[in-house]
Amino acid sequence: MECIGLLRRQRRVFVSYRRPEARAAALQLHDLLSSKGFDVFLDTHDIRPGDPFQDVLWHRLCDSDVMVMLDTPSYFDSKWTRQELGRALSKEIHVLRVIWPEHKPTKMMDLAETIYLEPAELVGADGPLAEEAAQQIALAVENLRSRSIAARYMSFTGRLRADAERVGARVDGVGAHRAISITLMNENRVWAYPVVGVPTAETLNDVAHKARQANQGGIPILVYDSIGIRDTWSTHLKWLEENIKVVRSMKLSEAAWTLSGLED
Repeated sequence: MECIGLLRRQRRVFVSYRRPEARAAALQLHDLLSSKGFDVFLDTHDIRPGDPFQDVLWHRLCDSDVMVMLDTPSYFDSKWTRQELGRALSKEIHVLRVIWPEHKPTKMMDLAETIYLEPAELVGADGPLAEEAAQQIALAVENLRSRSIAARYMSFTGRLRADAERVGARVDGVGAHRAISITLMNENRVWAYPVVGVPTAETLNDVAHKARQANQGGIPILVYDSIGIRDTWSTHLKWLEENIKVVRSMKLSEAAWTLSGLED
């Protein structure tokens, strides 16, 4: 199950909605997707009392594979939903847009995967959804998730290649477990393991295990996109790297800088 990405912790969905218009539908989708093995983030359910609300919300958004956008008439009236959508797009997270009946949507999202609800598919102004419509959304999330992850890995690899070439290194190819072979200017080779989402101590251990299995030699480098991740989380990762020497970590935004330093 883990190898093919079907564990709950590997199937992450973020629901973006306006509470006055779509609270009942959002709760319904949270429960339905959870029952189908997804780890679903809903702002009213998944932030513990005392946690910094927005920091946790952005952190969980960064760790999501798909955003379900409940596109109601006032969705873009809120700065919070506008920011959620904008930051999902900036992280290249694929969006499933669910358009409320008789609502004229913005053209900005015309290229997103879209489901149009009919009046009969919505019970009341804010839901819940008819069962058939809810199941259609769940199936669309399943289909979109794999495409989202694949596209983000491709983009990740492209950005890493560009930064490597900028400092005279070269990307030789991709090996087992998506490990990227990079040859530095001094002809030393390093193996970079891209991580889509938020890396954890378990991720570091997983990279170390994969590197040992592949018998690649050298210290493997976990590469991740740090934008949006909580500062306390980044500090924890840095502490792990300093104290557990079998894996290094590298922020994608600092790839060229870090690869240059590996020459020393």
